[in-house]
Amino acid sequence: MRNVKEFGAVGDGIANDTAAIQRAIDAGGIVWIPPGVYVTGTLYLKSNGGLHLEAGAVLKASHSRSDYNQDDFCPQNMVFSSEFVTGAHLIVAVEQENISLSGEGCIDGDALFWMTEPRGWHLKSNPERPGQMIFFAECRGVRVRDLFLKNASYWHLFLHGCEEVIISRLRIYGHPQVLNNDGIDIDCCRNVAVSDCLIDTADDSLTLRASSAPLRNPGPCENIVVSNCIFHSAYANAIRIGVGDGEIRNASFSNIMIREGTRTAISIISRYNPKKKSVRSISDLQFDNFRIDAYRPFNIRILNTEDMPPPEEPSVQRNLSFSNFFGTAAATSYFFGCENGILENIHFKNLEFCYRGPGEAPEVDSSGRWGRSSRDCAFLIQQAGTVVFDDVRIRWAGDESGWKHELEIVDSRNVSVRNCVFEKGVCEH
Repeated sequence: MRNVKEFGAVGDGIANDTAAIQRAIDAGGIVWIPPGVYVTGTLYLKSNGGLHLEAGAVLKASHSRSDYNQDDFCPQNMVFSSEFVTGAHLIVAVEQENISLSGEGCIDGDALFWMTEPRGWHLKSNPERPGQMIFFAECRGVRVRDLFLKNASYWHLFLHGCEEVIISRLRIYGHPQVLNNDGIDIDCCRNVAVSDCLIDTADDSLTLRASSAPLRNPGPCENIVVSNCIFHSAYANAIRIGVGDGEIRNASFSNIMIREGTRTAISIISRYNPKKKSVRSISDLQFDNFRIDAYRPFNIRILNTEDMPPPEEPSVQRNLSFSNFFGTAAATSYFFGCENGILENIHFKNLEFCYRGPGEAPEVDSSGRWGRSSRDCAFLIQQAGTVVFDDVRIRWAGDESGWKHELEIVDSRNVSVRNCVFEKGVCEH
């Protein structure tokens, strides 16, 4: 391995080491970063190489926008200006093969530098804040392991159009008041394994997406395995699936713990924004062996809000399986189809939740946090087809009069209930 100090890196937390580290990368192979704090802007990884951070080594984001890539440095780069963020990244690989990030060191986005004054429960961002901290686009053979990724000013790790990806044993921490600081975002990738990760963010912990437009070789997001992870999202979703207009299919999530304080455990929404198209198809997803302590266990729907216009082209969610779930909840789980939006073949097997809270609640709570609505039932099925509840048990933490039913069924077909414990009953209309 090539030692960055042999290329002029200082590692004192003051000197700008961008050029020195890039010289080491350009020399080829794996670059070794010994203990120290290395202030850096954008680093461009090359095929058959990468970075190995020794324990005690920190790559810390530069505070100067000029140290980062330009927004248009590659055609795949998307700039989400509506979220007050640039297209800058700390570590980049575009159309490379066999690249890796490894070691017991830390990559630190120094998010609070890019924040300004508080705005309610979150912090307002400087419009120059960098985008995704680590950005891999259309790469093959990606390995990211053992590192501590922290304090990204936007998403921590973004993989777009990549293939043959292994992510393991990461610790990811995002400041709880920083907007949009997702943990891992997997967009139009195929053959991806994520395992043994601890992710604690304000925004989504892990996402599957289908935004193929900027890619040279667009394709579906497929063949994804996520296992043995612990997630926490302060105001959003532990697992979020959706966004874009492509396809998401063939994914498995198993042995997952979702920590207390998470707003929504699993969110699958085909259309978040009325100005954009829906994901064409989300299908064949399996979720098994979950421990969930979240405000809402499930938010699964075609449209993000019920007043949103239906999709212009058919949008489908089908073949979703949830088995061996246990935990606590305080808000209704939603399963909504819609006109021109098909939600079908949903199977629940061996679920047990203890519900607390008052039942009905508004969309925005007293602190201004959104996504907090609830009805008077634990599960609400609306405009869906072929839904099976098999061995599902709902317990109530207290005698809360706001809860009327375990299950409410509205304008749906072929909803069956087998061997379930629903002491308040089922309401169908």
